[in-house]
Amino acid sequence: MKLYVSIDIEGIAGVPSWEFGSRKQMDYPIGRELMAGELNAAIEGALEAGMTEIVVNDSHGNMVNLNPMVIHRAARLLQGERKPWSMMEGMDQRYDAAIFIGYHAKAGTFMGSMCHTYCGAVSEASMNGVPWGEVEINGAFCGTYGTPVVMVSGDEALAEETRAFIPNIVAVPVKKAYGMRATLSLHPEEARARIKAGVIEAIRNREKIAPFTAPSPSVLEVRLREPDMADMCSRIPFVQRLDGLRVRFEHTDYRQVFKAFLLIMGLASSV
Repeated sequence: MKLYVSIDIEGIAGVPSWEFGSRKQMDYPIGRELMAGELNAAIEGALEAGMTEIVVNDSHGNMVNLNPMVIHRAARLLQGERKPWSMMEGMDQRYDAAIFIGYHAKAGTFMGSMCHTYCGAVSEASMNGVPWGEVEINGAFCGTYGTPVVMVSGDEALAEETRAFIPNIVAVPVKKAYGMRATLSLHPEEARARIKAGVIEAIRNREKIAPFTAPSPSVLEVRLREPDMADMCSRIPFVQRLDGLRVRFEHTDYRQVFKAFLLIMGLASSV
């Protein structure tokens, strides 16, 4: 059996703020170490539950955060900037299940630790009028291949958000937010134990978790932080300008919608 893992850093226990996730900050080495610890716990759980092939996509920032020398040897590691499918690079029809480690709640979430949706340029992303975060955006991409997202870890807000979209998913909260930049975390060893147990439970019960899919046609609306960001994004073919801050893209193929979102997000961030 084959498992796909996408790992971020904002939802890792012991990571209270972006200082732990930016390579320019002195706390970044601690964040990297904590990130690797939770990943290895997830890999150990996956192996115990019967997974025979594990691919990990380093999905935070420039996507070169994990030290390959400290990652469990059973996994293969996908790293590097400007991957065509970003946080979902490498996902295809080969996988029996996917898990998201260290994820965070969507932009604008009340008491969501470092909550955002892909980048600071995006104030809100919605699908057919429903606000989506990274779990939903990425989970629906997995769904185009029939792969269920069976487990997520992050803060309590992320767990609550995910359970509302994906019935029966195993959501493992490892910390509680006290605003954007403060958290009450489990001890890293306790967080890893809960993640390992959650992965085992999720994989063993994966048949109870249906793939998460987007509606068809999929109507993506993105509200950007500044009007000049929307100015630029309105130049993208088939992207419609709705008002000063919002742009819209519609398609029956969700992979095209996902690609449009990555382009909107990337172009807006460059302004």
